[in-house]
Amino acid sequence: MTSLLNTVGASPARDHNGYPSHSRSESIASEARSYSNGMLAFLVLMLAAGASAASAEIRIETPWARATPPGIDRGAGYMTLHNDGEQARTLTGGTADWAESIEIHESREVDGQMRMQALPEGLTLEPGAAVELAPMGLHLMIKGLDEPLTEGDTRSLTLEFRNGETREAQLDIRAPDGTAGHNSH
Repeated sequence: MTSLLNTVGASPARDHNGYPSHSRSESIASEARSYSNGMLAFLVLMLAAGASAASAEIRIETPWARATPPGIDRGAGYMTLHNDGEQARTLTGGTADWAESIEIHESREVDGQMRMQALPEGLTLEPGAAVELAPMGLHLMIKGLDEPLTEGDTRSLTLEFRNGETREAQLDIRAPDGTAGHNSH
């Protein structure tokens, strides 16, 4: 009983400078908070690194579009897409602040006539594969242009993938015949 009274009536423990020291439970709680905060920061960094690594798996080569005449509100975008990753990725379309929509389309010959059709399921890029988006084949159909695409300009767009990934591309606008004129980058 005397030891209990001594404990209850005792003044708080002091450190070597004479200041009250924290209890052991407060120290443990403080260390646990520090550890939790450190782990949270580590996980956020790992997720960010994973997201950028996943984005780095899709490589865009030579993005371009043809110049459009005044009054035409549609254009087409071309490029080569490389999937350097180990999982298939499906391109579903894109967005741009200068167009209403960007879809994946395919032109092909049917009964001697060239026909264009949307690919509503998207375009799958297999691991290690390269897919060319080119005139008279697969391409980005850019609808609802806010103004004509002018030779020598560059337009930014965002490609969207089924898994939520996005990739930025800069379309160089070329002459209507598809050649890179003297004004092109």
